[in-house]
Amino acid sequence: MIDEELPADWDRERLPGGVDAERRPSFVAFRHASGDVRVRITPPNADLGRNAHRLTLTLFPGTELATTREVRSVASEERVGELAVELMKLFVGRYDGPTDVERAAQFAIERVAPPDVVLDSLVTPDE
Repeated sequence: MIDEELPADWDRERLPGGVDAERRPSFVAFRHASGDVRVRITPPNADLGRNAHRLTLTLFPGTELATTREVRSVASEERVGELAVELMKLFVGRYDGPTDVERAAQFAIERVAPPDVVLDSLVTPDE
């Protein structure tokens, strides 16, 4: 479902180790063409005490600068997919090149996160 709705410049990421012992995906990840942003959906896992689908965004994945934020947790697999696509579309709508990646990510997160959650900014304020 998500793959058909992906906005431009986003692709499903193929990661080794993304399948558990029963051959079910343990997560699904999407990476922006810049390589600077990853959106990840992790399904519920009772063994880990996680009872909802979790949506996270990582800036600069695979580097020492990597920063991950949980955006939202929801019960429905369909809903978390909708939120992931919305997050990616919002990012694309704001993204204006490599110097703007943090601000575009923050913009998207603020609009997809639950309204009653106060988020720490991914953006370092200009001094």
